[in-house]
Amino acid sequence: MKDPIAKPPLPPRDPPLRLVEENEKPSKRPRDWRAVQWMTVGIGVKRWGVGAIFGLLLSIAGAILASTYVAVDLSIALMYWVHGVSGALLDPVALGVILLVAGVLLVAICLRGTLRSVEGAFMASGSERGGFLETALQQRKLQGGAHIVVIGGGTGLSTMLRGLRDYSSNITAVVTMADDGGSSGMLREGGMQPPGDIRNCIAALAEAEPTVQSLFQHRFEGLGPLAGHSLGNLFFAGMWEMTGSFSQAVEEVSKALAIRGRVLPSTLEDVRLGARLKDGSEIVGQVNVNKSRDIEQVFLLPESPQASPGAVEAIRDAEIIIIGPGSLYTSIIPNLLVPEIAAAIQKATAPKLYVCNVMTQPGETTGYKASDHVRAIIRHIGQGVLTHAALNSGRVAPEVLERYRESGADFVAPDAEAVELLGVRPLRFNFVNSSDIVRHNPQRLASFIFRTIGKM
Repeated sequence: MKDPIAKPPLPPRDPPLRLVEENEKPSKRPRDWRAVQWMTVGIGVKRWGVGAIFGLLLSIAGAILASTYVAVDLSIALMYWVHGVSGALLDPVALGVILLVAGVLLVAICLRGTLRSVEGAFMASGSERGGFLETALQQRKLQGGAHIVVIGGGTGLSTMLRGLRDYSSNITAVVTMADDGGSSGMLREGGMQPPGDIRNCIAALAEAEPTVQSLFQHRFEGLGPLAGHSLGNLFFAGMWEMTGSFSQAVEEVSKALAIRGRVLPSTLEDVRLGARLKDGSEIVGQVNVNKSRDIEQVFLLPESPQASPGAVEAIRDAEIIIIGPGSLYTSIIPNLLVPEIAAAIQKATAPKLYVCNVMTQPGETTGYKASDHVRAIIRHIGQGVLTHAALNSGRVAPEVLERYRESGADFVAPDAEAVELLGVRPLRFNFVNSSDIVRHNPQRLASFIFRTIGKM
């Protein structure tokens, strides 16, 4: 699908970034020559490979001799050769056993040496995630992990992704595109889609070094016109100009940070979020909606944007669909207002788990219980969009809770009975991380989700 707000790339001074076309077949030459490249001098593999081949030949010769006179000429020749070298005259069977054992030992030693050479090269590359074997086993485990689709936006979604990435690399995050505040809002004025929520999810799934991740998330406080921008958003802006497409920019940034999984915008259209309040008035803009009270309904402008390529297919193939956590009206529901996404979720046979927020949001969800969150989602999308709801059963320290109440936020009461009356099965678990800031504990939440998948 053509990117609706694609921006033609400016004529570059340097050669432009070349992307592989959809129908273009990549060259097979590097793959064909890979076996030969293992013999490159200096890698430390060649000597062990030659030794393993010699050990294998010894094993074959020993097996032949040990089988007693299967090859009489070979037996006699080897006996005379050993006698000439050592002066000992050995029985063919004894000689065969010696050669067989020596060959097997040589092969084992060479295989161990090969592994050590590969591990040495792997560790020299700067990996901090253990040895080659541990990493290979971990990658195998992650590649066999459950296919998960997570839908939302904001810090809640990125927090949960940090936990999920330790269990599976088959994660697709579908992220809201309605943000119009801060750095994202400034970039939208230039015709670009908001990268903020996408950036947070990519950083959460990134395999890049911690320093690179921190730099990607760094927000400028000074430097004049850069103030307020995060480096990651500017990185997106540069990639957008180079490729001429926001969807390709997301793909290239994801590759640059080597993320575990995929991050997709819910739509590629230039959408704005609006809300209808209980007094009948309407407001437009994600920032304005976030500050509002008594929200009756939220909507997108245009009303029926097309889903981003890949999002619907990921939902259709998912083993579990997770909605939230995040701001109810400004991060979660906007994704579900994309008709194709809502229809795909309702048709999906996989469990659809809503992860309820731990704290209310001043204005947007003031006074909301868990059932109010679930009721709002069903009111916007209809029955069938949720099958389960994860409710926090943990508690927040009184002094921390009091500070939140002073700012207009409060603990979300996990009223499981009311949730169940809405046709959604409640699942209670302590996944709160309460310190100075109350949020979901990513490890507890991920562990709870993966332990629960098989029971849904």
